[in-house]
Amino acid sequence: MTIVYIISKYLTIVGTSLKAFWEQLFCRILGIPVQDAHYLQANELCGHIDHDFTDSKIKTFLLCYLPGAMNRFFAYGMVIGGYLGLFYIEVDPENAIFWVYLIMFYLGASLLCNCAPLYEDALQNWDLLYGKEKKTNIAVKIFAFIPSVYFIATAWMEKYAVSTLLFIVATLVGIFVI
Repeated sequence: MTIVYIISKYLTIVGTSLKAFWEQLFCRILGIPVQDAHYLQANELCGHIDHDFTDSKIKTFLLCYLPGAMNRFFAYGMVIGGYLGLFYIEVDPENAIFWVYLIMFYLGASLLCNCAPLYEDALQNWDLLYGKEKKTNIAVKIFAFIPSVYFIATAWMEKYAVSTLLFIVATLVGIFVI
């Protein structure tokens, strides 16, 4: 599955690079040592950076949450605007605004396909919060449960290129159904 993952990362290269940039920025802000900051690697770290794991619950949680949140912040408007312009308004390809909508849709989809944390980071977050030998306040466990499940689910989806496949399907639905 690694080859499918790499292909999906290079198809969404803008979102891949920007997500890795956000990860590196938040690692620096949170004081997490970065081992390797190459954004586009031909392995499971493509679109992520190699950093040390922390024993801090809040740092790990924030590292899982913040880079994806930044991508989502910029992506929603672009992908919705582009999708509406391309598939509902049906702007003619001869019109210059068509290309603006197309670029917006691609950039938004690229960013949304790269919102998940690295799978190992998501599992580390889960282990720090819910591990057998970890003592975590019950209020923290309740507050962090849904985001932690979201981190694991989206990281798994990204690991197997499901998020990119879903955007390809959404695009095909827009082209052929709407």
